[in-house]
Amino acid sequence: MTLPVRFATDAEIANWDNLVIANPDHGSMYQAESFAIAKAIGGWTPRHLIFNEDNTEAAPRVAGLFIERTIPTLGKLWYSPTGPGFGSADQVAAIVPSLKEFAASNGVFLVKLESELIYSEQADQTLRSAGLVKVDNVQPISSTVMIDLTPDIDTILAEMPQKGRYAIRRAARDGVTVAEAPLTEENMRTMYTLLGATGDDAGFMIRTYDYYVSFWNEYANRDQGKMFFAYVDGDVVAGAYTGWMGFKAWYKDGASIRDRKAYGASHALQWHIIEWHKARGQAVSYDMMGCPPADQLKDPSHHLHGIGMFKTSLSPIVIDRVGTYDLIIDAKKTQKWNKFGYRIAGKLNRMFRKEVYF
Repeated sequence: MTLPVRFATDAEIANWDNLVIANPDHGSMYQAESFAIAKAIGGWTPRHLIFNEDNTEAAPRVAGLFIERTIPTLGKLWYSPTGPGFGSADQVAAIVPSLKEFAASNGVFLVKLESELIYSEQADQTLRSAGLVKVDNVQPISSTVMIDLTPDIDTILAEMPQKGRYAIRRAARDGVTVAEAPLTEENMRTMYTLLGATGDDAGFMIRTYDYYVSFWNEYANRDQGKMFFAYVDGDVVAGAYTGWMGFKAWYKDGASIRDRKAYGASHALQWHIIEWHKARGQAVSYDMMGCPPADQLKDPSHHLHGIGMFKTSLSPIVIDRVGTYDLIIDAKKTQKWNKFGYRIAGKLNRMFRKEVYF
């Protein structure tokens, strides 16, 4: 069965976030129009696609954001961050033939798909059987810690692991306070400095200041994001940016100082954000955005080990998703990209844009 795919109309793009929320997965912040605009700052061209016009149960209508880059001598590369938002592996498999034909007709040599479907051997086999190739995950969020926001706030705290509850209460005793941080130049610079220090300590590269400013402001201007700071004696000791769409909320960016006087500050910060989302009354889940896979949580050699320990002290719910798959349009060009192109492009991006490629 070949299912239709086309570019979205101007009217659909103007209503993009509502279309994304209506997807079977109920939307992702990386499929939002705010993300499209932020990625354009980094040199990507947004492409808004509409799948399955008839919108049947087997083939639901889905709005999928793809971002595009033209690779010299190879053509165009498409990547759908945490998308497209189908509800099953069978639905993703069903769009492969039409997407392959559509991408080829638009000069694309490789499409990277990154559905948020929950991992299972059956789902993985379904995607592979459709012709998709499992590759290294682009985003470090294919495994994540999830907090259920449907219980009342006292129940959420009571069901939190003991370490998290202790840190929250200890922070309160030690005078840690939390408040919303308006997106002023001073506050954004403070947050960026915290991110840089955390990145240096953890050994990962952060993006440019302009990228974060664009991201934070785009979501905030659409009432989809806020920044919060934790303080000790009036000094900022931790910061976090949270986003939301429809019934889903996320922990996007976070960082803290490495000072013991601020013990529990990051826990207090997250607890304040959880309380804020509960008071807002719309989100039913809070995605902590990234941790080691469930079977590697206790492996100290994993590069996300420390992050995983922090996040699982707030919730024991770890979800493994299927991650990233390649839809190869042109095998020879994809081979060149994988062997040489990605390495060269990544190096140039770090040199001149001062950030990671994707």
